[in-house]
Amino acid sequence: MIKLNLAIQICISFLFVTLISCKDSQIKKIQGVFVADKKSLMKITQEKTGTENAFASALLNKVVENAVIEFKISGDSIKGIMFLAGQTNSINSKIETRNDSLFIKSEDADVYIVPNEKGFLFKNIQMIKSNQEDLSVDTKNMLTDLIEKQNELKEFTENLGQWQKGNFVDEFGDKTGEGFPFTVVSGSHETSTVVNSDVYVKSIINGHGIYFEIYNSTLSFKENFPDSEFGTIKIKFPSGDVKSERVFFFKNTVSESPDDKNPLIYNHLVGNGNGELKILIDLSTASSYQSDKYQFTLQKRNLDQVLSGMKGK
Repeated sequence: MIKLNLAIQICISFLFVTLISCKDSQIKKIQGVFVADKKSLMKITQEKTGTENAFASALLNKVVENAVIEFKISGDSIKGIMFLAGQTNSINSKIETRNDSLFIKSEDADVYIVPNEKGFLFKNIQMIKSNQEDLSVDTKNMLTDLIEKQNELKEFTENLGQWQKGNFVDEFGDKTGEGFPFTVVSGSHETSTVVNSDVYVKSIINGHGIYFEIYNSTLSFKENFPDSEFGTIKIKFPSGDVKSERVFFFKNTVSESPDDKNPLIYNHLVGNGNGELKILIDLSTASSYQSDKYQFTLQKRNLDQVLSGMKGK
């Protein structure tokens, strides 16, 4: 019995060593810097998109010409970038083995690496070995820029719904020393043709009131509001009560009416109100030409701490 167990352990150890050796052998064949074979890339893009006319064909040629797909494999690590048709993805992963096949884990799914005589296949794209010892300067710069953008996006996402301190500036763009609390939350935009597209809502407390700026999903422009018009919004309180409030639309912002002695949203946030406010802005209450609706939520969260910090300065 002891001899049998020993034999089994030896077999398992031998199999494990064999698998590791197999993996190491495959990886050793693909060490160095590799770039995409543009002919292979062109063939794949043609199969996926087709070339129905001369314009489409010329456009496809330009896409492939501007593509940057470059990886460096060192040991069992792969690092590089894929830039194609305006989309950029970075690769920074360990090469793993599954059923004698090499693969890496990417954002979307596992991607297999298939070594061949020219180099290896990556997403069916032929990667060929370069004479470079390291990634090109352009690729390194693209990776640096991409990482910075990813970090900025991560920070932006983590801060959604949190109150922060903003600074007023003068006509020269210099800080005046006076600040204001603001928060950015995600919301939805409904039109007569589109239901629930994404928007971002910036809520700013100024004096004894609050006003809102609404941006598109890429934060590249403000949504278009009626100008110098009064309207109404609906507010659903944590208790379930729904109240309407008069607001003023001005220069693509909407604010609680300046002559309102009981600003509902401001009082809830700055006072002792807890829980989530649901807010519905309906442009049709201020214009007979616009029917867009915006929905978002606001919470007190860390507002007291931000206000306290501003008073102490």
